[in-house]
Amino acid sequence: MNSNRLRDAILEALQPRGSRVLSFSELANRILQPDLDPVREDALRAAAAELERRGEIVRVKGERLSRIEFTDFQAGTLAIRGEGRAFLLSRVPGVPDAVVTGLASALDGDVVLVRLAAPRSAPKGPHTRVEPRETGVVVKVLQRRRETIVGKIARGPEGTFVVPFDRKIDARLAVPDGKDLNAPTGIFVEARITAYPDDRRLALAEVLGLIGFEGDPGVDVEVVARKWGIPRAYPEAVLAEAEAANGVVGTDERKLRSDFTGRTIVTIDGETARDFDDAIEAEELPGGGFRIGIHIADVSHYVPIGSALDAEAFERGTSVYFPDRAIAMLPERLSNDLCSLRPNEERRTLSAVLTLDRKGETVKSEFFRSLIRSRARLTYTSAGEFLEESPSSPSKKSPSSAISSDVAVLLRAAQKAGAILRAKRVSRGSLDFDLPDADVILGETGDVVAILKAVRNEAHRLIEEFMLAANEAVARHLEFIPTPALYRVHDRPDESRLADIRVVLGPLGYVVPEDEEEVSPATFQAILDQAQGKPEERLVSDLVLRAQKKAIYSEECRGHYALAAKYYCHFTSPIRRYPDLLVHRALVEWLAIRRPPAADDAEGRTRWFHEAAAHCSSRERRAESAEREAIAWKKFVFLSSRVGEEFWAYVSAVVGFGLFVTLEDIYVDGLVPISSLGDDFYRYEDVEHRLVGSSTGRIYRLGDRLRVKLVKADPEKRGLDFAPVGDSRGARRGPRTSGPPKPQPKGRGRRPSPAPPRGKTRRRR
Repeated sequence: MNSNRLRDAILEALQPRGSRVLSFSELANRILQPDLDPVREDALRAAAAELERRGEIVRVKGERLSRIEFTDFQAGTLAIRGEGRAFLLSRVPGVPDAVVTGLASALDGDVVLVRLAAPRSAPKGPHTRVEPRETGVVVKVLQRRRETIVGKIARGPEGTFVVPFDRKIDARLAVPDGKDLNAPTGIFVEARITAYPDDRRLALAEVLGLIGFEGDPGVDVEVVARKWGIPRAYPEAVLAEAEAANGVVGTDERKLRSDFTGRTIVTIDGETARDFDDAIEAEELPGGGFRIGIHIADVSHYVPIGSALDAEAFERGTSVYFPDRAIAMLPERLSNDLCSLRPNEERRTLSAVLTLDRKGETVKSEFFRSLIRSRARLTYTSAGEFLEESPSSPSKKSPSSAISSDVAVLLRAAQKAGAILRAKRVSRGSLDFDLPDADVILGETGDVVAILKAVRNEAHRLIEEFMLAANEAVARHLEFIPTPALYRVHDRPDESRLADIRVVLGPLGYVVPEDEEEVSPATFQAILDQAQGKPEERLVSDLVLRAQKKAIYSEECRGHYALAAKYYCHFTSPIRRYPDLLVHRALVEWLAIRRPPAADDAEGRTRWFHEAAAHCSSRERRAESAEREAIAWKKFVFLSSRVGEEFWAYVSAVVGFGLFVTLEDIYVDGLVPISSLGDDFYRYEDVEHRLVGSSTGRIYRLGDRLRVKLVKADPEKRGLDFAPVGDSRGARRGPRTSGPPKPQPKGRGRRPSPAPPRGKTRRRR
């Protein structure tokens, strides 16, 4: 048996209909007889250890094994939240996180085994809504999240310590004499944990390297990257493979590829982009309809399975885009050279050519390993200006003067094709988050010199529609072959999230149906359309976005709820996302053999894709978190010099200790502490998400627009405190809308989390 089959056999042997608790020898006799031998026994022992590490089985009554669901243990990720509160994340909809009262040596993010006790009694009362939570203590750390820590050096009478940059690390890290590299006080360092926390939450660490002082150029991003464990350098074997890659297409290979070098094909990217991994073409067909081509760099040619490049790309999972740099998934030789579709250079590509009818329906999908030669490298600005000017009367200084006639024809055809694709998507109920955002403009030293409202133009929308169409077409094709692949799935919101959004949007006059099955993407799109141009537009967009589940990768093709797409995958960016590379490989294999894999082979691949999906989803979350944190730090530094200035903001969350607000236009988040509302004593009403003045009846609630003054910038917490000023002090007393109050459905009362820091990141569908 292979390892997967052994793990399945162990779980099967521990099912209720058999003996729930078995010693290892009993397990071996049951699974391996009559072929019990030392090699197979060692393989079984390794499989059992892996199941223990995953938290699927646990040792009870000494060394006997049981499936964890039949015990009073639970495994999961430990999360440390404000004021040292610890929870075991349930990850099950409707099941609350367990409260962890004893941490042992565990740190935030570790996968731990917890022994659960009976839930604490819930308070009695007519308005009790909170279900009692289970409590427990950590008995074992199954997987360590981190071996290194980033922090500042602090020295005092008790010795030298590393003060963690990550405030969720609730332990003191003492540095023994001779292990500090003579680091000066206050400098950021990276340290290796040599002993995890004891009962006093004291750990030991040794300094591995100095990073720099806060405020030095590039230190902020370097600290964030190291905190999240994002590698900056490539192993020598990876660089060697990349440098050895050959961009010359030989005669034999040329016979296997479709030659599209004579076609008019262009790239459209941002002004500062260096990796052009997608190109498009479009033409109108006689009698109506369009033929569009989406040509993606053939990264699979340069990153073979089992290579050092492949292992490194899998480990990274995705490129990471910080304000002042990109940490690419692949070395520069590939990402910015051989896999970059630079103009007038022959490049290997994987192409999706789609024939659309008048209504934007795809009537024919064709896929090719191909060769292209881009005619032009266009930017979103230049292409957008061209598309938004009148075709009949371009100005003398218009961008059309710099665009050749054949490229102009392509752009006009692409604009029309994009419009009908968008109309088709909207008609089927697709949800479109065209959120306003802010661009962080950096100076030469990496400091923020301005935060400007970002603009999405016709070129952005055109490219997005082409990429969405290609992703759907490829997913549909792979599902119908069928062949194992990795899909991008987005499940419908659960009832608890819908209950939250009803509570907040109901008083604003927005309707979310009570029946969960009636809430479609079109429902949310109608809410977004209703909010367009109104003061609460950004808040409503944020709330609708927060109500959605997180899109993830999966070996199952479950569709994409927000896009109202039955089939969806990521195909268009293999240069920066490992899942796209896996999709390319599946498509390339089919193009070569034109048949699905054998059943046994398909089963093995599907199992591997299941694990790869979890890994890639985790790496994507890591990248997003790091990108947000780096942006938030840049914004904090930019705002910290403007204490005393006033801004317009809206309330993005209400909590018992104050109001979280988001500054308009630049989308920086901060807190209005309840202590700054000094005109009254305010009580927090969690169901309504509001603060109400006991004497004045003044109300602060989600969506309120306030004039606020920046009163404090805390460099340790990197937090901004504001206070209301002027007429905005003390919001409306009564309901926002006329008419009787709407009845509240069951299940309300969960408080949405504060809005996360926002930054300029690539759109991830």
